Amino acid sequence: MTQKESTNEVTLWQSNFITSAKYEMSALEKNIIYMVMSQIRKEDNSEKMYLVSARELMLLTGTEIKYADFQKATAKLVTRLLQGTLTNGNFLQTTFVSSAEYVKGQGIIEITISPKIRPFYIDLKREFTTFQLNIALNLHTIYAKRLYEIFSMYKNMKDKSFKINLLELKQRLQLIDETTGRDKYEKFTHFKAAVLDPAEREINAKSDISFTYKTIEGAKLGRGRKPIDQLEFTVTYAEQPTKYSYDDSNLPIFTRLISQFHLRKDQASKVLENFSPAEINKALYDIHLKVINKEITNIGAYTAKNFGL
Repeated sequence: MTQKESTNEVTLWQSNFITSAKYEMSALEKNIIYMVMSQIRKEDNSEKMYLVSARELMLLTGTEIKYADFQKATAKLVTRLLQGTLTNGNFLQTTFVSSAEYVKGQGIIEITISPKIRPFYIDLKREFTTFQLNIALNLHTIYAKRLYEIFSMYKNMKDKSFKINLLELKQRLQLIDETTGRDKYEKFTHFKAAVLDPAEREINAKSDISFTYKTIEGAKLGRGRKPIDQLEFTVTYAEQPTKYSYDDSNLPIFTRLISQFHLRKDQASKVLENFSPAEINKALYDIHLKVINKEITNIGAYTAKNFGL
């Protein structure tokens, strides 16, 4: 299983191998991967192309992204190296994406994922991470996204506190240059200011998870201060409310339902009364793909029926 739909949002699934692996990625690249993850099914063949709508991604994140930025992001994605040790002891090096093709004039990116990465999204019987699509998309920094995934491993565990070596965490986040050994944030105060503190503010404010952390010092070297050796995180999980009523904050969705999906104003209001923004955005994304594939002729009637109107 790669994706599970709940009453309020889309749940993404991935192996803990990916959650704990070492790789570098931008926030936009991560969001593209999230959109692909939301579509992966176990029955898909290895050559399946997943459609990512640039417009849809911008609407879901509420940000304006230049076309050139998308091209730079996908160019990076086809070369991004993911590294980690498998449960059998083997060391795997692979990429996430094997190709990205832009459909002329449609703002659609056709993406194929690498064969080696596919099992970590579909063969999930144990040791996997689940997290929410709408939350992951709307965390702005890559470090907040990565830490949100890591903390999501612990949200359903009895013991929600865990320790991690500071060096290991930096390696996961690709802050240590493997060739030169250079640490991007050698001083802990810099790492705290650039990575931990912004992620803490964003995750605690926007997600279904909140966390705190404390530092653990290592052995003193010479006359200097004791170095920070480990971090101990404590995770708190609180499922978010599922329903939202129509107000000014929902105006972008209300407008989309009318202008892009041809609902009447009373119908759009009814949708907002009965479904959460995450449910609506997921349904509209699926409808949008059906329109592109010419599976729908009357978008208004289909959208109304889809929402039980």
